[in-house]
Amino acid sequence: MNFFKFLFSKTLLKNLIAAIILLFLIVFGLKIYLNRYTHHNEYHLVPDLTNKSYEAARKILKDRQMQIVIIDTVDYNPKYNKYAIVEQNPHKDDQVKVGRKIYVKINNNAYSKVSFPAIIGKSKRQALSLIKAAGLRVGKISYKPYFAEIILKAIHQKDSLKTGFKIPKNSVINLIIGDGKRSVEDDFKADSPQNKTEKPSADIQKTLDNVLGN
Repeated sequence: MNFFKFLFSKTLLKNLIAAIILLFLIVFGLKIYLNRYTHHNEYHLVPDLTNKSYEAARKILKDRQMQIVIIDTVDYNPKYNKYAIVEQNPHKDDQVKVGRKIYVKINNNAYSKVSFPAIIGKSKRQALSLIKAAGLRVGKISYKPYFAEIILKAIHQKDSLKTGFKIPKNSVINLIIGDGKRSVEDDFKADSPQNKTEKPSADIQKTLDNVLGN
């Protein structure tokens, strides 16, 4: 009987009301704290960091309560300044919360080096394809008397290139190609200085041996 009297007593009712009020205050206070901690409904537009230095971008983001994080360095792109930002995520004008990290990629200060492909002794079409695939560019193309229309020499600046040489990506390669207008026998004649030809390179000699059946 005393238990049932306690269930319907004013003391229990007061305690329940006090507990409910306390619980409400705790939940309400926790919500306010979380909103402030997570910056609820506080958004900023991400600025355009393209072609800006790391220090300049860091200052811009700091003023907007954001952080910058470098995640990679990419191959040199002449469209951007050296060591400038070329990519960012989130992107320009995206809405992000205060304190958000902005991930960026930085432009290198020079082209990376690539191996020169094996084009000596190959046809013009094959050589152009290999040069392009290696990230290089074709410059001046000249022809000289030779029995076959093949690549005789590749030149970068003033240097003759051999297979495997390391040169900067995007370098310009000048080519000397046989014109295919001489016979095989003509290339071995040396009747006069005007008709004298250079001794074939090892790669070209292999091609010549295959033609002659040696």
